[in-house]
Amino acid sequence: MIEIQCPHCEQGIELEDDDSGLFECPFCEKEFEWNLENPINYDDSFNVKDFLIGIFAPSIPSAIGIYCSFFLFDGWDSLIWFVLSFLIWPVIALGFLIYGFIIKRRFMVFGTALSFVLMLILFFILPVFH
Repeated sequence: MIEIQCPHCEQGIELEDDDSGLFECPFCEKEFEWNLENPINYDDSFNVKDFLIGIFAPSIPSAIGIYCSFFLFDGWDSLIWFVLSFLIWPVIALGFLIYGFIIKRRFMVFGTALSFVLMLILFFILPVFH
């Protein structure tokens, strides 16, 4: 036998050692859970929001700059916009990687690393085959 406290009224309740599940307190008659076998661990679940921030946030400023360089500017202005847009992406991505490591958001780090890979493919590998 084990004695636990009711989470609602804090009265002592005796349960068998291997009891688990949903119980009703004999004192306050409110239900409570005890000794669940498979609690959901939300730290291990896939965090879509962090992943999407990691993959898209570094590339959005570069995409806007590249769009501007092709459609809004001509001549040297276009080239300057393109080069600056291309160079700002790794700086922003590195910032997101460091931030993700510091606050321990592994899906943000994973998304940013995948963004690095996608941008390398887009800018360095695909032009070779063109």
